[in-house]
Amino acid sequence: MTKRIQRVLDELEAVVQYMEPVLRESIETYSTGQLLCTLCLRNFPSGTEHCHPRHKNILQRNLCTPETRVAEYFDLLRKADLWPTVASFVECSVSDISLRFTRARKDARHICEANNACPLLTTLDLMVIKASEAQDWANGLCLRCVRSGEDDEGFACDHV
Repeated sequence: MTKRIQRVLDELEAVVQYMEPVLRESIETYSTGQLLCTLCLRNFPSGTEHCHPRHKNILQRNLCTPETRVAEYFDLLRKADLWPTVASFVECSVSDISLRFTRARKDARHICEANNACPLLTTLDLMVIKASEAQDWANGLCLRCVRSGEDDEGFACDHV
């Protein structure tokens, strides 16, 4: 693997690591329009009285908070095989990582009153953009330079 590809993968891994504090710092709280049963942890539409006859008066408003966004973020990363980063960023190509970022975004079923302005969704969108940019940059590698070891600095070559 060239140093250039390794740099791209390192940058994408840094993006994954950087997003957690970004989500924690977005302190806004939004309503999800759902209720959460504190016993079974299932979500229900607003207006539901109880999830089960034995679980009366256990429903609470489900909110989109920094903590719930971070939890959902890591859950999405795990499902897309992006977390923990130790394995995925060592074994995968830039293209594979980019596809996993896209899969994490598509799998996000998050709904809150912020809609597409929710910090979780904007974070996932930014990750997809960064992965696409990184993939475009890595796609420009010259295989002749890679094989000869001349691509270490990532400069454009003169090969046709």
